[in-house]
Amino acid sequence: MTVNLMHQYILEEKEVLLHLLENRKKIVGPVIPSVNKEVRNVYIIGSGTSYHAAVAAKPLIEEVTNWEVQPTYPTHFMQEKISDSKNNLVLGISQGGSSLSTINGIKRAQKMNIPTVGISEYKDSNLADISDYYLPIEVGDQEKAGAKTKGYVASILTLMLFSLEFSEYNQLLSDEKYNNYLARMKKTFEKLDEIVHASEEWVYQIKDELTNAREIMVIGYGSHYATVLEGALKLLETVRVPVIGYEMEEYMHGVYNCVSEDSNFIFLASQHENRERLLALEEFLSKVTNHCYLIGSEKTNASPKDLIISRDEDSIFSVFEYIIPLQLLSAVLANEKGIDPAVSKFQNFHQLMKSKS
Repeated sequence: MTVNLMHQYILEEKEVLLHLLENRKKIVGPVIPSVNKEVRNVYIIGSGTSYHAAVAAKPLIEEVTNWEVQPTYPTHFMQEKISDSKNNLVLGISQGGSSLSTINGIKRAQKMNIPTVGISEYKDSNLADISDYYLPIEVGDQEKAGAKTKGYVASILTLMLFSLEFSEYNQLLSDEKYNNYLARMKKTFEKLDEIVHASEEWVYQIKDELTNAREIMVIGYGSHYATVLEGALKLLETVRVPVIGYEMEEYMHGVYNCVSEDSNFIFLASQHENRERLLALEEFLSKVTNHCYLIGSEKTNASPKDLIISRDEDSIFSVFEYIIPLQLLSAVLANEKGIDPAVSKFQNFHQLMKSKS
């Protein structure tokens, strides 16, 4: 099989995550003493993949700290009413470090005397230069593909480790709880080779059905709303047809009226209190269209189109598992359509729109 650059980066995710986990003190540690122990409100600003990483990391961050975390698009942050700046912190994420909207959000925070942390792959980026503190996104070799994959999971883990190290440094967590989180992470990461293998088999089994799809919908819930958003973005960036990600209940509020026999659905059926409702939705929609695909834990009467990804998933860290099949599907379908996912369709877009420096 032909493996493009994006596919290769996905295969590197396990190594990247284990490296970050093992070297967390060196990577995250230098910033921690500078963060005010009294911080209560944390804004994480970023666009696209960076925003999705913040949404994915939020549950763990709030569980281990005393922070209220608000993942926010930079343009929304510019309009946010903010008070008590001494108890606020702004984290700006841009893997390339050149997103002007995120940079402008950092500038606004600084005008309000709010401490800022720039999170980027590049320490010499504009975002890193302007922020009060810099936190690296270490992905091994630089990620040159436009559709980010290992940068997504590395951004999630960097945010998670930042919060864990803050809480450990300020004695908000016992050693036992701190080490338990680390052990759960490691257990998840060590399963990723198995998940990659199962996902590749699934992708090559269904690719012919989806190569010429005119539109795709991705549906999920809970912490996997972030996976829904990121998976939809990856497919949209690479397959280059309309792809929309919906939170399950949001889909049920009217969107179902557009379903037809040509509709394509990917359901993320993670372990959650709403899982049975999602399975009921899948059953309903499968009576209208034959193009329903499910990623999740084992279920009764599983279809050959389903991917059984994990039987012992972690409620927090499964975000690192469920994104893999969606990333691989994006890389493989792009190959099938003769699209290079490493190359933007309009290479001068950001220059014309003045959206990146």
